[in-house]
Amino acid sequence: MNKKILIVTAALMAACAFAFGQAAPQAQAKKRSVKITITNIATPSGTIVLSAHDSEESFKKRKPVQTVRVPATVPSATIELSLESGECAFCVFHDTNGDGDLNAGFMGIPKEPFGFSNYDGKGPPGNFKKHKVAITVGTKALAIEIPLVKF
Repeated sequence: MNKKILIVTAALMAACAFAFGQAAPQAQAKKRSVKITITNIATPSGTIVLSAHDSEESFKKRKPVQTVRVPATVPSATIELSLESGECAFCVFHDTNGDGDLNAGFMGIPKEPFGFSNYDGKGPPGNFKKHKVAITVGTKALAIEIPLVKF
């Protein structure tokens, strides 16, 4: 009887070790390369700040899953991210004065150029649902263009 329990326990441990050993490559397989090109950069001063949000909550609370800062280059900058499959909304701004914030004037209107995925600059920006982009398993690389706008 003890021999049977030992054999069953060993088989279960081997199955669990195999299953857990396979989990990491599957998680890696879900990551996709996303290339984002920010256009309409008017001056080479300051920094381009890009944030990626994977949910409505992340977007509303301004808690991105990733934030990338690159030097501003005229007329565009390209940032490449590795993100999980799913939906993601991208926010970007040109921190022209280098203070790390999107400076806004009276009534919250940005003083520095900004942009969102799926935003044409006409009217106020929307919510996560409006700006989200699908990052699917079948996609090898995704290219997104975000033009900067200034009101």
